[in-house]
Amino acid sequence: MPTLQNALFIGLSGLRANQQGLNVTGHNVSNVNTEGYTRQKIILESNKPLKVKEGIFGTGVNVSKIARFRDAFIDRQVRAENHLLGDLEKQAESMQLIEGLLNEPSDLGLHNAIKNFFNSLQDLTTNPESSSVRTTVREQGRALARMFNQTWSQLERISENKNFEIIDNVSKINVILQQVGKLNLQIASTEALGKEANDLRDKRDLLLDQLSRLVDMSANEDPANGSMTVSIAGQSFVVIGEVNQLEILSENVEGKEMIKIINPETRSEMKISSGKLHGMLDIRDRLIPNLKGLIDLLASTFIEEFNQVHRQGYGLKGGRSSPQTGIDFFEGTDAQTIALTPEIANDPGNIAASKSGAPGDNNNALEMAQLRNKGVLNNDSFTFEDFYGSLVSTLGLESESVQSQLSNQERVVEHVENFRESIIGVNLDEELVSMIRFQKAFGANARVITTVNELLGIVVLLGKY
Repeated sequence: MPTLQNALFIGLSGLRANQQGLNVTGHNVSNVNTEGYTRQKIILESNKPLKVKEGIFGTGVNVSKIARFRDAFIDRQVRAENHLLGDLEKQAESMQLIEGLLNEPSDLGLHNAIKNFFNSLQDLTTNPESSSVRTTVREQGRALARMFNQTWSQLERISENKNFEIIDNVSKINVILQQVGKLNLQIASTEALGKEANDLRDKRDLLLDQLSRLVDMSANEDPANGSMTVSIAGQSFVVIGEVNQLEILSENVEGKEMIKIINPETRSEMKISSGKLHGMLDIRDRLIPNLKGLIDLLASTFIEEFNQVHRQGYGLKGGRSSPQTGIDFFEGTDAQTIALTPEIANDPGNIAASKSGAPGDNNNALEMAQLRNKGVLNNDSFTFEDFYGSLVSTLGLESESVQSQLSNQERVVEHVENFRESIIGVNLDEELVSMIRFQKAFGANARVITTVNELLGIVVLLGKY
């Protein structure tokens, strides 16, 4: 039959269990604002009962484990939505930057430079021999060429900056992979000793959440040792404590540095499909080359069409008409290289306003001015201004679409994160109830010990007689 000592140990087990409950509750409350923290709870179970001939008697309580309120399915859902959110964030950010660079509609963009150039040609048609008007045409032509150069150079600079961003984000990814590998080992060694590694698991889950925003990844836990296997683009990069890292390869492609992300095992280029890294690659490898190609096409067509008309006319020399045919107005082949020819840059008198060389003849100036309304692009259906306006509008529509997708995705991520937070987050009201419950239970168990102690004192006194 159980003795008073058994009752004392039962009270002591309750005291310890509820003290642990108070510790866990306090830990929850203190981490209410800690990013990535998962609410914990003690799981109590009865001690193994004492079997004697009089029957089976309880022996108190013990803490079975300290559990985390975590749902692996919800974690996977959050990280899957993070992939797309990170991708859209980078695309939207870059498109806003490019829209600001093109600066349309405004008085400072390429569209206005084209308009001003043709307006100056219109003035030339009314006064073809005026040196001041010719100087204005030359300067507006120079401004147009420089605007083409500047737009091309700014797009190129954004592309180069994307290389630096890619390198920086690959470094961040590699740091996270290393940290996850170290945490895998710490968690496995801690739990192998029968202890909980809840806070270490929280740190690892937070790192995986951060990684999911950067790149398309997946994470699967090995129930045998608690380690997380992390894959990127279908390739395993973390297996227990073994970590592979993304590698950067710099190649010279047509005179430009091109950064590629390399799989360390296959030595082939990684096919990144989502996350911030994909957004950067998409802007660098798709959007910017497309824009530069269209602006190059606009510039090369402008050079070709305008020169074709200009070289058929006559300029001025010494104030008299002179048969100087065959002079181009622009040189270069694209937006990067377009410039005034030396003949025009050095002497606006070489601007070929005349068709016949006769004094006052403005027919060639009229033909050059009429190029403004001539269909020369997209199967001769777009004028220069139409083509550039279409380019800007297409970019604006794509940017608007990405912004809309981003807003929707932010709401989706907010929803799934709020749902997860309702599971893993600390509720102060609930913790207060738990604190009171453990406090009362602790006091009750302390009272049991006090009572048993008094009874033992009586038994000791009885033993003296």
